[in-house]
Order: sequence, then C-alpha cells, then structure tokens
Amino acid sequence: MKKVLFTIILSVLFTSGLQAQGDLKFGVTGGLINSNADVGFSVLGLVDLGSVNAISKTGFYVGVIADIGISEKFHLQPELTYASAGDLSYIHIPIMVKYYVINKLYAQAGPQLSFSSNIDGIKGAIQDIEGVLGTNGDVDDVLNTIGVDLGFGLGYDILDNLSAQIRYSTELTNRYTGPLNNSLKVRASNVNVGIAYFF
Repeated sequence: MKKVLFTIILSVLFTSGLQAQGDLKFGVTGGLINSNADVGFSVLGLVDLGSVNAISKTGFYVGVIADIGISEKFHLQPELTYASAGDLSYIHIPIMVKYYVINKLYAQAGPQLSFSSNIDGIKGAIQDIEGVLGTNGDVDDVLNTIGVDLGFGLGYDILDNLSAQIRYSTELTNRYTGPLNNSLKVRASNVNVGIAYFF
C-alpha cells in the first residue's frame, strides 16, 4: 500500500512539474471496455500448467483526462476513469506517455493503477477452484483490491480537441494471495475503445 501511495504522489508531483513546461489541456473520456480475468496454474510457480479465462465481460468506462505537451512529439496523458463490465468494476489511474508517430497519429504506453470496486465474478471463480482443491477460505481475504497494470495503444486526433483511442492493459501483479499463492495467479486485462474530448 505504501508503494502505491508513493507512486501516486510521485506521479502528481511529476505532472505538476511539467505543467510549467508545456501545454496543458483537460477533458473527459469514455467508451467501451472488454474486461477479462485469467486464472493461471503452475507447479510451485516454476512449471506453467496453463490458464483459464474465468471472466470476459463488455461494459463501459468514463472519466477525466489531461494532456501535457512536453515537446512536439511527446505528451503525457494522465487519466482517472471508472470502468464497469458485468460483475467487474474498477477505478483506473493510467499515466500514458504519448509519442506522435506522424501528424495526428500517436502511440501510447505507461503504467496504470487499478482499484477493484467489485470483483464478485473473480471471487466466484476462486471459490470454485478452492472448493475442488479443498483449500476453502474467505475469498475477501485472499484477493488484492489493488493491482499494477501496463497499458499500451494507439490514438488519433480527429480534431484539435477530439481524439479516438484504443488501449490494451494487462496486470503485472497477482490478485490472489491465498494458500495456493505459488501455484495460482489471478490477473485482469482490458481493452478500451473510446474517445477523449478536451475543453
């Protein structure tokens, strides 16, 4: 938790420091999201036995966005979004670095903090697995509500204040902390397709 708070504080300070160096725009963003939760199995974390796509749901995301022009080619794009897909819902804080490949077309990549506000679908999958293996416990105690993701994607500036973008994010951390910790990994991934409107 301390590392997460430190990352957020560092990001805010970094963003604030850049405001004086480049153009700053604020706006809103939203669109469709496809959210997946994969459960991976291994032998003591050493030999991979495969994974199962436990959940795949489509929903929406909405939020606020900023664009900080560092140079003509590089921009920084922090966001705060709420996403809901079936019985999964998250608050995402991505900080994307944008690089304009050609005029109006940009690639983006960066870290994303993911706070789960509802992961009942994942809880159900874990209960089923632990029931089969005989390690039943309280799933609220074995699932982390905070994850760290890596996101990357593409965007296109349709107008000066309107962009379309597509992004894929995959979780780097393991949500599962139960008795099968070395053999079971629960990770979410998302595909976002939407627009951003800047004021």
